[in-house]
Amino acid sequence: MVRFFLIILVCFLSVQVLVFMNWWRRLVGRPRWRAGLIALFVAANLPWLYLPRTWGIPDLPPDWVIALIVRPFMTWQVGLLLWLVLVAALSLLALIFFRIPARLAVWFHRGGVGTVGAPPADPGRRDFLVRSARAAAWGGALALGGWGLVRSSFGPCLVRHDLELPGLPAALDGLRIAHLTDIHIGRSITEAELDRALDLAGQLKPDLVVITGDIVDENPAFTRILTGRLDLLGRPPLGVFGIIGNHDVYTGADAVTAGLEAGRMVMLRNRHHSLEHLGLPLSLVGLDDPGRQWTGSGGLLPLNTAVKGMPEHHFPILLVHRPTAFDQARANGIPLTLCGHTHGGQFGLPGGPNLADLAYEYTHGVYRRPGGLVHVSAGLGAVGLPIRIGVDPEVALLVLKAKPARTET
Repeated sequence: MVRFFLIILVCFLSVQVLVFMNWWRRLVGRPRWRAGLIALFVAANLPWLYLPRTWGIPDLPPDWVIALIVRPFMTWQVGLLLWLVLVAALSLLALIFFRIPARLAVWFHRGGVGTVGAPPADPGRRDFLVRSARAAAWGGALALGGWGLVRSSFGPCLVRHDLELPGLPAALDGLRIAHLTDIHIGRSITEAELDRALDLAGQLKPDLVVITGDIVDENPAFTRILTGRLDLLGRPPLGVFGIIGNHDVYTGADAVTAGLEAGRMVMLRNRHHSLEHLGLPLSLVGLDDPGRQWTGSGGLLPLNTAVKGMPEHHFPILLVHRPTAFDQARANGIPLTLCGHTHGGQFGLPGGPNLADLAYEYTHGVYRRPGGLVHVSAGLGAVGLPIRIGVDPEVALLVLKAKPARTET
């Protein structure tokens, strides 16, 4: 853990030193601005002295510490790194598509920027445009980041989907499922936000609650923060079920499982759970996330092992963390898959494209394909940047509906 912390510290400090050296060079002859730059560098990195001391402590920092220190700190550290990557990418594109062709055009005397006969550039106008573009970019980034940081602290929103499913037994028609995912209980979510989410799910009066992975981060002891609040769910009659996500693997899958099961949750680890004893022809099938290749599928999952012994007349619902398992599920005759992992992209246009579209086919909402249907929830927490833009945290209510049979005319 110490070695990992030191690697992260060196990486983020190196990025900041590069950026601050560039700013320092631009502030020649401005001592007050340079003093402010030093103060900003010190203030932005003071939390490095505090956060390592909280590792291993089974309690979250106070809500005000998370809101006023941890989240701004994470936003600054990760945001500056992403900004540097973006600037490098744009500079590379400008070099490839503008500067190099312009130089070649001058070299071969075929016209273009800087060739003989071209009108002289106005240095003042060019500098004004560059400064304006830079100010707009920084201002836009800071405004969006601030909005996303504030917006992610409110909510979550409630989404409802009525899912028409062919072959749904009559006994399951109208079944209400509260779907939660990607809670990421750790130093990026406050206990007040967790309370609001669980209370909202409980107000839906669900028949059962499912949590599809990434339940805790960093410390398996954080499981007791969730289990101590399960009563907010209103004790759903069919129970509360969970599976292991990739962050639960990083935290310690066995320790996370033990903590959650001690708090009355049923953890489905590559197995199914029959509700026949409650008079329902329903089996919940749960699969562990492999914990690797988080931007990909992670490989085929042991679905055949999980469904072994499941009654043939049962309607199966697959609980899995990554949406990439949906194709494997429908190929094996599972009509409904519930998952998360993508955070709905965490950044996107409301109801439109999101960042996760770059890596996944199914990223947010309900998708129907031949042989099955999948619901991908945007989840509650955040990873990396503790902000959401265009994609709110959510609690989903899924109501199962028997698809009407076609009538012959």
